[in-house]
Amino acid sequence: MSSQSRMKTIKTITQVKSNQPCENKRQALSQIKRIDWKSLEFRTPNQKSFYQTIGRNDVTFSVGPAGCGKTYLATHYALKNLAQGKYESMIITKPLVEVDGEKLGFLPGDIDEKTAPFMMSLYYNMEQIIGKARLDILRSSGMVKVIPLAYMRGLTLTDSIVVLDEAQNATPSQIKTFITRIGDRSKYIINGDLMQSDIRGVNGLNDAIKRFTGVKRVGFSQFDLSDIVRHPIVAELLGRYQDDFKIGELSAEETLSMWIEKQEYDEPAVANKFFYKIRN
Repeated sequence: MSSQSRMKTIKTITQVKSNQPCENKRQALSQIKRIDWKSLEFRTPNQKSFYQTIGRNDVTFSVGPAGCGKTYLATHYALKNLAQGKYESMIITKPLVEVDGEKLGFLPGDIDEKTAPFMMSLYYNMEQIIGKARLDILRSSGMVKVIPLAYMRGLTLTDSIVVLDEAQNATPSQIKTFITRIGDRSKYIINGDLMQSDIRGVNGLNDAIKRFTGVKRVGFSQFDLSDIVRHPIVAELLGRYQDDFKIGELSAEETLSMWIEKQEYDEPAVANKFFYKIRN
């Protein structure tokens, strides 16, 4: 069985016993402890390397394109160790930056409600692992906390496993503040995609990688387009955003007319791609 055909799997309690009630923190913890955490299957060597790097270090930076499993693996590792009692809490954080200047407007409600649209990818991954009912209870009990990156100043995060996602949207100053919040018996997992920053100027992830390489107990993991485990077309589409892909000088209308006339597709593994070559 090829690495691309294998699916990363983990049986949630919902899948094992769908009728099992979960009404309080004690029940939630009891149930997530019985999840088969060892059933996780890595779909690429870099996924396994990332997971192992987290275990060996106090701070781990993971860099790679969208769709390579960074968020899923980080939340899986964090929830597993929370379930096993190695940490008192799990903290998730993210820079509250809209995509490419998109504005969501005023958001009513408390801090969880205001940040929910930004944290949806993290919530989704956690629900896939432990189920929504257990996640809701762990959040309401304070074992799983949401803290916007901008609110980190003045905190000391002790006995916690902390996941910072979308770190490429943090400024160097925000990363500095975040890094210095780490307290005793805590572990940080910092994920980001250097190709998709939505802020102007130097982003904090880029800056941190250049600053912290060579520091003991700080680990690094890198993914590339071959690690993308979403729909197989994602890797090919992202490849068109690589620096070596030059958009032709023809207008979009002229390009489309040319393609409709030729009706020949590029093959991902072929150099000097047909349509790329003729329009350039």
